[in-house]
Amino acid sequence: MLNLTLLLHLLVLLLSPADASFHGEVPDFYGDEATGYGPVFEEQPVDTIYPEESPEAKITLNCRARANPPATYKWKLNNMEIDLNEEGSHYSLVGGNLVINNPIKTKHEGNYSCLASNMYGALISQVGSVQFGYLDLFSSEERETVKVKEGQGAVLLCAPPPHHPAELSFRWILNEFPTFIPLDKRRFVSQSNGNLYISKVDASDPGNYSCIASSQSISKSVFSNYIPLMPQAERPIRKYPADLNVKFPDTTALVGQNITLECFALGNPVPEIHWKKLDGPMPNHEIRMAGAHLHLYNVQFEDGGTYRCEAVNSRGKDYHTARLSVEAFPEWVEHINSIEKDLNSEYTMSCIATGKPKPHIRWLKNGELLDRKEMRFSSLTFDDSGMYQCIAENHHGVIYANAELRVFACAPTFEHNPVKRVLAAKNGRVVIECRPKAAPKPTFSWSKDTELLSNSTRVFIWEDGSLEILNVTRADEGRYTCFAENDRGKANSTGSLLVTESTKITLAPSNADVKVGENAWMQCAALHDPSLDITFIWSLDGRVIDLHKDSQHYERTPGKTSY
Repeated sequence: MLNLTLLLHLLVLLLSPADASFHGEVPDFYGDEATGYGPVFEEQPVDTIYPEESPEAKITLNCRARANPPATYKWKLNNMEIDLNEEGSHYSLVGGNLVINNPIKTKHEGNYSCLASNMYGALISQVGSVQFGYLDLFSSEERETVKVKEGQGAVLLCAPPPHHPAELSFRWILNEFPTFIPLDKRRFVSQSNGNLYISKVDASDPGNYSCIASSQSISKSVFSNYIPLMPQAERPIRKYPADLNVKFPDTTALVGQNITLECFALGNPVPEIHWKKLDGPMPNHEIRMAGAHLHLYNVQFEDGGTYRCEAVNSRGKDYHTARLSVEAFPEWVEHINSIEKDLNSEYTMSCIATGKPKPHIRWLKNGELLDRKEMRFSSLTFDDSGMYQCIAENHHGVIYANAELRVFACAPTFEHNPVKRVLAAKNGRVVIECRPKAAPKPTFSWSKDTELLSNSTRVFIWEDGSLEILNVTRADEGRYTCFAENDRGKANSTGSLLVTESTKITLAPSNADVKVGENAWMQCAALHDPSLDITFIWSLDGRVIDLHKDSQHYERTPGKTSY
């Protein structure tokens, strides 16, 4: 038997006034082309690496802000304003973008930020660094021949040349380009120092080896001089225990990063590499153990701990342990938003950020650092208006939250939010809202037709100006006027109240027990005021039934209020 309990929800469509106040919401002025507003960044400078050998003798740092009136721009290098008009300056401004012509490392390397401002305030952009990238040639000195007995391990040193930035990738070639050495259990190239490791040398290994160092940042690669490898025949070939030569260091990763830990051993037979986490289970999300590499993808806090790699062959084993620490870039939990507030009102700006280490919060107004830990205003003045920024920073990075605070004062006006026509059910409760734009906060009074209203057991004027009427009767119908007044002026707006008969369910659905597969018939009917439209909504266990999606299972019988 299937026990069906269908609950009826009756929806009477009533006209209700919209809440157009600015309290806690993004104000209408923000982003409205018809009125002014302060800068909002659409493009900001980013970290740039300029190759010292670049054929294009300029660097462009972007900055663009939406603002009305349009923003003007200034730039800073290491927090010092750049004089764009200085004689012989390499700088020029194109829109808001800064162009550095014929850049020179000693003059133009550093941290750049853009200040966008208009009559409503100023914002400082995120910092974009300019670094000069280079990758020198390998030393021209001839490399010594590496001689090693067959069965022994060998290490060919890459010795990469001076370079910046620090990240390089490495490959090795044998005899001629592009014969790259394949990596397998016996051969390994460390991406930390570029060295080539061969766990045991055999008769296939003689030749001339060259290390290729590549910088992705400046799209350049360089080759080392050849390093001859000459295996020395030895019979019988001796066995050697596993000996770890590549050992990953204590490592710090950021949440969401992909990292790779390296471990490789010399030895004969070729050692097997095994990975363990000593203080808990290995990560159960994205992970790949590929011999000498442990790849961890999308690192999370729980992945932190002590990791061990073990190298094992028939002659012995070796192991190494090091710690992986997981930290995090700052991230907003709560941040400021643009808002319009009344003169003399209270207001508190709040910014909360997570991160590891815990981020430090700084506040700026119109691009200038404030010596305050919190932004609490007990009585707002016009001078408090402006562009505010909170900045959360730890040693991994920095995030910005920008907002405009506008303090305003005006006589009450109902231009955008007049008192509206309201419907109320007989014997019910109704609230007629009065929400003029006004600052400071106005005082309110109400009248019905020509009668001035005051608080009673049935009628209440709320602090925000709304009028509440309890136990509504037909006698309450009429025209209601809200009067608002402050020290800058006064205004009024009139709406009307129409009282309707209450809606009553005259036929309610009842419980039904039916067999699986049979039809169930449930009825509902209601009396309502003829001036109103009525809608019947059915739900099952609190879930509204969608007659379109569930049409194969439910249907409404034409001309009847049942299913």
